[in-house]
Amino acid sequence: MTLSSRHGGLDGGRVPRLDPLYLAVLSALLFWHVSADAAPTPSASDDVQFDSGFLAHTGGGSIDLTRFEKGNIVLPGEYSVDVYVNGNNVTRTQITFRQVGGKKDAQPCFGAVLLESLGVDLQKLPVDVRDRKPSEACIELPQIIADASTAFAFDDQRLSLSIPQSALRRTPRGYVSPDRWDSGVTTGLLNYSADVYATRNNGGPSTSQGFAGLTAGFNLGDWHFRHQGSYSWANGAGARYQDIATYVQRDMPSLTSQLTVGEAYTSGDLFDSTQFRGIKFETDDRMLPDSMRGYAPIIRGIARSNARVTITQNGVKIYEATVAPGAFEIDDLYATGYGGDLNVSVKEADGSSHDFSVPYAAVPLALRPGTHRYSFVAGTVRPSQGDSNPVFMQSTWRQGITNLITGYGGMTAAQGYMSFVLGTALNTSFGAWGLDVTQAMTSVPGEKRYNGTSARISYSKSITQTSTDIAIAAYRYSTGGFFGLNDAMLARERVRDGGLASDIARQRSRASLSVNQDLGGRAGRFGMTLSASNYWNRHGSDLTYSAAYSNVFRNLSYQLSVTRENTSLDSRNTTFYASVSIPLGKTKPVIASSSVTFDDHGNARGQATLSGSTGRDDTLFYSMTGNYASQTGGSSADGSGTLVYRAPYAELTGSAGAGQHYQQGSIGVRGAVVAHPGGITLSQPLSDTFAIVEAPGAAGARVLNSQGVRVDSRGYAIAPTLTPYSLNEIELDPSGLPLDVELRVTSQQVAPRAGAVPLIKFQTAVGRTALITVRQANGEALPFGAPVLDESGKEVGVVGQGGRILARGLETQGTLTVRWTNDSGMSCAVPYTLAPTKDGNSVHGYQTIETTCRPLPISAASKPSAE
Repeated sequence: MTLSSRHGGLDGGRVPRLDPLYLAVLSALLFWHVSADAAPTPSASDDVQFDSGFLAHTGGGSIDLTRFEKGNIVLPGEYSVDVYVNGNNVTRTQITFRQVGGKKDAQPCFGAVLLESLGVDLQKLPVDVRDRKPSEACIELPQIIADASTAFAFDDQRLSLSIPQSALRRTPRGYVSPDRWDSGVTTGLLNYSADVYATRNNGGPSTSQGFAGLTAGFNLGDWHFRHQGSYSWANGAGARYQDIATYVQRDMPSLTSQLTVGEAYTSGDLFDSTQFRGIKFETDDRMLPDSMRGYAPIIRGIARSNARVTITQNGVKIYEATVAPGAFEIDDLYATGYGGDLNVSVKEADGSSHDFSVPYAAVPLALRPGTHRYSFVAGTVRPSQGDSNPVFMQSTWRQGITNLITGYGGMTAAQGYMSFVLGTALNTSFGAWGLDVTQAMTSVPGEKRYNGTSARISYSKSITQTSTDIAIAAYRYSTGGFFGLNDAMLARERVRDGGLASDIARQRSRASLSVNQDLGGRAGRFGMTLSASNYWNRHGSDLTYSAAYSNVFRNLSYQLSVTRENTSLDSRNTTFYASVSIPLGKTKPVIASSSVTFDDHGNARGQATLSGSTGRDDTLFYSMTGNYASQTGGSSADGSGTLVYRAPYAELTGSAGAGQHYQQGSIGVRGAVVAHPGGITLSQPLSDTFAIVEAPGAAGARVLNSQGVRVDSRGYAIAPTLTPYSLNEIELDPSGLPLDVELRVTSQQVAPRAGAVPLIKFQTAVGRTALITVRQANGEALPFGAPVLDESGKEVGVVGQGGRILARGLETQGTLTVRWTNDSGMSCAVPYTLAPTKDGNSVHGYQTIETTCRPLPISAASKPSAE
């Protein structure tokens, strides 16, 4: 360690230039010096006193260090904070903090309006609190609600509230108030996906083809216009544009529904999905809280005291809550797939407990008791084959009746066609059952009237004792006269064109089964699937069944499978498959995998692949594959490579391959263009709901929730995927930002409506940053710890070791004031001039300048410093 001065010694009272390690140790000793009457080991909450005598300087007087004695205290004022109630994020809002006697931190205060927005039941509050005027509504939470408490994390701007359940309104878990649903801003968008593929066979001509998928849209208020289409071309075959769908849509929150007008598809839950042009009005489950979507039974029981109810499924705790004495009801369990019975334990205050079990298995149409789903469609059919557009109407209704029974029904009517469906979904201790019958009547001009019935049964069950999941077992049988809507419309058109309705292949029966078995421990998993179907006017049947086994040994994964296919055309094939993969490396591992496939016709194929990702944020994905095939006619080898780059503005792909008889190459791009109030921004591919991020001056900041997305040079970015009606967190990573840009907040939450495009504004403070070495007029260094103020009185830095100041938020030219006591004469002015930035852009470094602090006039020096 060396100790030296730029003037060659320690004479003249000048502060020496010290070794950095020595400076760090000295600073620690100075800042943590405790007065003689302080406890030897103060707690984190104790005030620390600093002896400014250690920082004596020739200018006389003592340095005011009282502002360092209480740490980062919360000052009175208004703060924009994230409010959490019992661990759940509720809202982001402005909260008033006021000084309370005896507490060094300002405390948050509440009124009836704010408490109601946080979920508090106002009827359980004192009358004087409910009746207070908004201007007088500022009371500490513990004074309003007994046993309530607050905790404010200043660095995260997070206010955590603990409120007894008895004081809160009964709301489902995951509930987001419709008041927080964001309708977004006026926006235009073009989502695109384009690919060009070329191949050349040895001895033959080159061929090329291309495809572009487009989704164009425009949002105005709550209305969203969308058009979907595709453009394809091939050399020698011309080009074609296909209109897929064009519609306008908006949500109806009061009815938990979506309204669609134009070209779209029916849902296909009770009837086969049909393309139509018209109007559709149907329930949207996404508007419901997470805990109310899908099927889960209502748990009812009786507690003798303030009891703790715990619900487990397959040995996993999925719910726990305290209930009051008397009958209780739990109706906000999250749906957990196909099952496993629920074990309920009620532990009373005296330590006693009683347990019971509730069956839980579900088929897709099951609903919670007391809930319903509906759809209504009217318009004309847009068949995939043919050009007729008959008028039709379809409506469906599903009703959750009890934990055991869900009932449903529907009707479809069209020109020459009528069908009805009636069914039920049952949740039993033996599994979930679905039973329904569809009756259809079809009139084919020139032939006859067809009448037919289609019956369906489905089953699912999770057997906890054996770790067996029967995901879905289903069977459907249709009589010879049964037509679905699509087949009926095709049959009528076929007859008009001179054909026969009997030429259309109509399914007679269909069966499917999927079973997965966990073998326990390190034994892996085994699964099997089966599907079979046959037709009234076609001989034979289609039958496919497969079995697969998978496991992991250390970091090596492997899988074995066999598939058997029999088709109605008397084609039979059995395929055996084996694969293994292992990661190579630790930080950014490369995945090495290989597989072999062979069938009972003597064909075999081997494949080896290396794949991984690289680049900052893993935005570049690559893979290299080699293949070797052997068949009756000989053998062949080929290889290929693929690159995928997720840029902030698009996703770029490229591939190339070659074999003994061909060469292949392709390039592709997927992305979007978004026009919004701030201009035009390029983006990665968009989902139906996305967000615009605005952060002025924060070019290069990463959007952490979206891989590869960064703020552009104009201060905008697109977060391409959001979940509608749920809280989505948008977070910016400030690392790598210029020193002259500061993010006021780095994270915000938004709950967009479906199809909406919210504009999320991140406030930034832009100002220059400089490292200034300052001496007083007599050559002495400025006092350590003295505050540095700008022309407006705002503190922009603190004097450090050797008279150095790291100041932020500076203009290109100005004057700073250093004031180390409130006595006149204990302050000086620091004029500065910074070099202009190139083209007005931010810089990632900071300038270093040296200057002199000039004494202030007495009138200026005596002015109180601004807070």
